[in-house]
Amino acid sequence: MTHFFTALLMVCLTLPVLSQEKTNKIGTANMTLLFSKYHKTTKLLKTFDDYRDEIIKQRNERVEVIKTAAEEFRRFHREAQVEALSDENRSKLLEQAAKKQKEARSLETDLNSWLNRRQSAIDEKKAMEFVALRKEILAIIQKLGNEEGYDFIFDLSGNSIAGVNVLVYTKDATDLTGILLEKINENAPKEETKTDE
Repeated sequence: MTHFFTALLMVCLTLPVLSQEKTNKIGTANMTLLFSKYHKTTKLLKTFDDYRDEIIKQRNERVEVIKTAAEEFRRFHREAQVEALSDENRSKLLEQAAKKQKEARSLETDLNSWLNRRQSAIDEKKAMEFVALRKEILAIIQKLGNEEGYDFIFDLSGNSIAGVNVLVYTKDATDLTGILLEKINENAPKEETKTDE
């Protein structure tokens, strides 16, 4: 009999909790769009484009030095093929050709190593900078969520392994992407307008 009353008491205590169904306030945001339209992202990408352009410029300068060494190797090798040359002169030219060939190969190896180091450094810096920007955007989203009383704000752009959005459907969700775009860019520097004089 005691078990019956205990069970009845448990049912009576849980009924009020079950009847008070709370509706969560749900919002959505497209993080990919927010990140790509964030004024700091645009500025950062421009900076990395400038880095890339500088690397390409330096690479081209180094390639010219390699080409010069390779051309000198071919010239020495060609000159060594002249039949009228003495064995001593031929040997000297072939020795110079071998030195230039070794120099060109060494310069090419150095260039590839330099390019790999530069690319790794840029990739690492880019990843760190992008993480910082994402944190800034998330802080703005969390602030908006707190101010507006949202229980959940889901990312619409997150994809599953199958390549579809993780969040396929939400009932009564408000898309906050437009509001968030305004908030993340409210401190963007104003572009200078040129006036005709």
